[in-house]
Amino acid sequence: MSDSKSSGCGGVIGGVFLTLGVIVVGFVGCVAMVGNNYNNLENESTGNVVVKDTSWVLDGFKAYNNNVAYKWSKSGTYKCSYGQSCIQMEVVSKNGCGSLYAELTKHDANGNNVGYTNETTTNLQPGGKAILLFNTYGDFDTFRFSKISCR
Repeated sequence: MSDSKSSGCGGVIGGVFLTLGVIVVGFVGCVAMVGNNYNNLENESTGNVVVKDTSWVLDGFKAYNNNVAYKWSKSGTYKCSYGQSCIQMEVVSKNGCGSLYAELTKHDANGNNVGYTNETTTNLQPGGKAILLFNTYGDFDTFRFSKISCR
């Protein structure tokens, strides 16, 4: 009987180590996938993506990546809310965006980053165009483009 108990414990211990091994391998795989996705997001957010096909980019727009192009609306073609500063961006998407997010940083006269403003919309269809009006308060001199995210 003592032999059957020891092999039973050995089987349980072996099963525990096997389960722990599977968990560790799964965790390492998930971390690697998240890291890879983060790097892709970083490249996309800085616009440092090689755009291979620009045939879908509308005249006057600049390709941000392989799915999104943008341009600034001409001053005077949009209005800011009372007491606010604003700027307007037009965005077109090749494949569409379930969620479109864009962000600008605000800078003072010395070039210091003093904040940000953002705008979002949803359900942009393939080939569709979105108008993003960035309204903001605060003491700053200029806006600078920061990122666009299209998911």
